[in-house]
Amino acid sequence: MTKFNIFKSAPEGNISNSTVASQDKEKGTIAAASHHKRPASSRRSSYESAVQGNGVVLAKNERYSHDHGRPASVNATFEDGVVMESGFRGYLVVFGGFLTILAAIGYVSIYGIFQANYTDIYGARGSSQSAVSFVGSLAVGFQFGFSIIAGPVMNRFGHKVILWSGCIIGSLGLLLASWCSELWQLYLTQGVMFGIGASLLNLAATAIPPLWYDKHRGLAMGVCFAGAGIGGLVLGFIIPALINAVGIYWTLRIYAIFHFVCTAFAALVMRAPRQLSGPPMAERKDTINLAILRDPGFMLWFFAAALFGFAYVVPFTYVPSYAKDIVGLDPNVKGGQLLSIMSGANAVGRVIIGMAGDRLGAIRVAACTFTLAGLSCFIWMFAETEGALIGFSIMYGFFSGSFFTLVASITANIVGLAHLGSGLTVIFLTNTPGNLFTLPIAGQIFEKTNDYKAMIGYNAAMYLAAGAILFFLMFYNRWTKRVDAV
Repeated sequence: MTKFNIFKSAPEGNISNSTVASQDKEKGTIAAASHHKRPASSRRSSYESAVQGNGVVLAKNERYSHDHGRPASVNATFEDGVVMESGFRGYLVVFGGFLTILAAIGYVSIYGIFQANYTDIYGARGSSQSAVSFVGSLAVGFQFGFSIIAGPVMNRFGHKVILWSGCIIGSLGLLLASWCSELWQLYLTQGVMFGIGASLLNLAATAIPPLWYDKHRGLAMGVCFAGAGIGGLVLGFIIPALINAVGIYWTLRIYAIFHFVCTAFAALVMRAPRQLSGPPMAERKDTINLAILRDPGFMLWFFAAALFGFAYVVPFTYVPSYAKDIVGLDPNVKGGQLLSIMSGANAVGRVIIGMAGDRLGAIRVAACTFTLAGLSCFIWMFAETEGALIGFSIMYGFFSGSFFTLVASITANIVGLAHLGSGLTVIFLTNTPGNLFTLPIAGQIFEKTNDYKAMIGYNAAMYLAAGAILFFLMFYNRWTKRVDAV
């Protein structure tokens, strides 16, 4: 059986157009002869066996080729049915991805609740708000930054090792955080350990579902990443109630159990299609194809993704504090409800944005949604009532999560499905500086100005700059006649 590794460059050897044509002709002959009865011992190619047994179809422009020893173009495209193993198993993979994102990435949506409580606990001991916010920054920073290690590990050992490692490390980080009494201990557990677990799970949940779908890839990813919004919506009500009932430390233990159950189920059901399960371990040599960095289009996407990393998490972290300081609302109850509204809108937005990306073009939709998310920050900047904060939560929540829904489609459109794993690893890595430092930066801006408006303006600027780069990328693709990558 021909196997395929999403992190591996094209195999060596020359496949000429005449060879591809002869293969197509051969398959056409086989199809025409299928009306006649053949003996059971009739020989078929491993490719034909895989197609008939698995329902996997590889489009002609996704077959690997070399030109004078060089890898195929990183601008490869894909057609309908490139990779798809339809049926119940594909839906189960998407559901597993949904649960993974709900438990692991949904944490980002509700971290503001933990932040408000940690500020009260450790602020009384003299810790600054920026020092407390570094717990969340470490978690989100490692979520993306650890992909430089998680990608090659998944390449060498497979998806199952990544899924189970993320399940155990992330759950253990939350559990150990429930016994922490010093801020530095939270850095190591709820920050570093949980972040590493989330990185492993996030990469698997982003890399596996696109292998099962092509025409509806954006919708499938939208359903997966709607888990973050649904998780924030539900947990935004449950977590504050648990904190009020049993305290923050028992709440962490309960969430650790919930995280383990969801991600363990996902580890059991998620896998790549059999046709794409990867070569034997001895053949897995290449990790990341750095040739994609020579593509100007990919580098524009690289910089837009980097700016997004500085923008996304700030409202989810600081809205509860803003609700308390400016509007006079309870940060646990009302702050949690605002995060729930934001997360609910986020879930709906991710599905709708995924469908729009399939129909209108992933880059075009991402450029518009980044810009609208940045503009929504001006509602937050001047919000002085609960109603205004609700309006901001709905608008920002709806448009802000488009990166997670469209990242696989945009990356695959630019670099080709053959290099999707390498592309995702690089894009997640470029998110790292922003996710690691944006909350301390936002905290420092607030502490120096004693004004939320400056901090919110910083957040809006990151989104608007990222949107401008994506608009430029869209026109660049048209100028270079890469109309498939819009």
